[in-house]
Amino acid sequence: MDPITQQVVLAAAGTSAAADATNADDVFSTYVYEGTGSAQTITNGIDLAGEGGLVWIKNRSSGNPHHLYDTVRGATKYLSSNSTNQENTYSTGLTAFGANSFTLGAGSDVNASSSDYVSWTFRKAPKFFDVVTYSGTGSTQNISHSLGSVPGMILIHCRDGSHDWEVYHQSTGATKSLHLNKIDAQVTDSTVWNNTTPTSSVFTVGTSSNVNQNGHDYVAYIFATLPGISKVGSYSGSTGSNIDVDCGFTAGARFVLIKRTDSTGDWYVWDTVRGIVSGNDPYILLNTAAAQITNYDYIDPSSSGFTITSSAPAALNVNGGTYLFLAIA
Repeated sequence: MDPITQQVVLAAAGTSAAADATNADDVFSTYVYEGTGSAQTITNGIDLAGEGGLVWIKNRSSGNPHHLYDTVRGATKYLSSNSTNQENTYSTGLTAFGANSFTLGAGSDVNASSSDYVSWTFRKAPKFFDVVTYSGTGSTQNISHSLGSVPGMILIHCRDGSHDWEVYHQSTGATKSLHLNKIDAQVTDSTVWNNTTPTSSVFTVGTSSNVNQNGHDYVAYIFATLPGISKVGSYSGSTGSNIDVDCGFTAGARFVLIKRTDSTGDWYVWDTVRGIVSGNDPYILLNTAAAQITNYDYIDPSSSGFTITSSAPAALNVNGGTYLFLAIA
């Protein structure tokens, strides 16, 4: 069992709205903890109260749903990446955002006694990550964001209706979309992003009810490439060969998200706290509530990014396969 104090604080972006990231200790954290069944504070070094951001929690040892909380929607309000469900209020979930921490209630999805959890915290920061909420109109509209750079990946979900998650990724472009809660391949749908590439100040949503139904409310999580800190990219598979992915990092990737785009495949996540090593690496699937899987070696460390192993399945490595990723140093 991982000690409750075990943590890694990764990051990007500076401490002011005008500053770019200069190191990896300010705005991204992977923190594993043991549930207690009573309120506890997780000190991860991230200023959520002052700067804002997203906390993503998953029970590693049981089949509880993913819980996503952000400072824009407010504490106790969560969405699940593995579900079409609308926003729910969980009074014993994440109850407060702190200056260097977040606080949990006794809810079993986030803090059951003796269960093991992982949390990923993304702080709002220029050229790295932003959280935006908006109201749907039913007509194509531009949504402002504060990244100050062009988004590489956007995750959107309806807050007050049952809808699929829609995902924009620069590798698939604005004519296509993916669904975070499903294993399906990319789909061509002009009603999602209106065939319009995001800019450094806005992204565009079309008429799809998943992103813009009249009278409904939405949240968007927006990621960008910040050289040396974060990388939104893609790679091609090669059956039977290792795939070395260069992210431009100086000490390798410590958080990696991957999804096959041209065919079906799960949404995989690894991090160095749970283990990215030359051996078996625990992974979590964002599209399912299942516990983490620990007995496969699909990813290895690399000094500039990460390596997908030759033993990885088609969902991660096959001839002709195309794959999106988000990596953080």
